[in-house]
Amino acid sequence: MYTFPFLPRLRLLVPMLLLLNAAGAVADDSLPAAQRRMSATLKELNRANGEVKRQEGRLREAEEALARSQRKVEDDKAKLELARKGLDEAKSGAEVAQRDYDQASTEIQRLYRERQPPSTSKP
Repeated sequence: MYTFPFLPRLRLLVPMLLLLNAAGAVADDSLPAAQRRMSATLKELNRANGEVKRQEGRLREAEEALARSQRKVEDDKAKLELARKGLDEAKSGAEVAQRDYDQASTEIQRLYRERQPPSTSKP
């Protein structure tokens, strides 16, 4: 698997360019002309290799950013789950407290009624 998707094409393109340049060189067989073609082709190769390295660096940075983002998502999911558990526990505690409050209120009302003197009706 290639880290740069265009690398295989680039590796095929450079030799083809060399061959095309060589085909044009048949008409001009002088050593200086061949050296100029070789120099021009070498510059293009260096430029292409530089672009490959830049793109590989960008890919590496993007992969690292993605990994960081995925770790952050996992951390956030864990925090969310803890928050949900905390909410469930808080709701459960509130329900227990409400039941205790209701029981205490009922008990107070019963005791209050027991302490009240019976009401007598006056005509």
